[in-house]
Amino acid sequence: MKTSPFMKKPQSEPLSLRRVLMALVLVLGIFWLLATQREAIREHRLYFTENRKDVVFQLSELSEAWTEKKLREKFADIPLNCYPNPGEGLGDLACALDTKSFNGVPALFISFFFASGRLQQVSINIPWWKHQAAYDYLVASMGRQTASQLFPYAGVRLHGWNLPSGAAVFYNRDKSVNPLSWNAINWRSASSCAADGCFLSGKP
Repeated sequence: MKTSPFMKKPQSEPLSLRRVLMALVLVLGIFWLLATQREAIREHRLYFTENRKDVVFQLSELSEAWTEKKLREKFADIPLNCYPNPGEGLGDLACALDTKSFNGVPALFISFFFASGRLQQVSINIPWWKHQAAYDYLVASMGRQTASQLFPYAGVRLHGWNLPSGAAVFYNRDKSVNPLSWNAINWRSASSCAADGCFLSGKP
């Protein structure tokens, strides 16, 4: 059977090469995720597979009067993991609760940081897909933010609320492009803000 000169030749070789390259990119992407996002993947897996409890408290309740003992009493029905020396600028003790939600907003976990036995910072970690819900909750519970960063500082822009007690609350203004990243509602004590200046020119 003769082949018509007008028939196109099969494009199998370029197509096969394209498929191989796509498969290679996919494999490399998976290896990159496993290598760089291992902890984030683990946190999300545990969040969706463990039977966790909702946590309820108001940010205005937080104060330096909170101790590890008070924390254990307040959340007696939730496992609390504490460990010393959490990192520079975070005090000398950290305690973490694995949670289902914070006041109705999904939350992966909540960390409490103590210095000399007194609460200094709290980080409530909100999953990527609930970034807006957490902001809406903050506005509903505390009103409009005191200040918002127009330009990034240390790679992020923040909304900030100055509390009557002298403490402050901060939240990521922008959602990360990485869906495995979480957003943090950060509370800082009055003495921490007095020492470092939570609201200065150029940042909230």
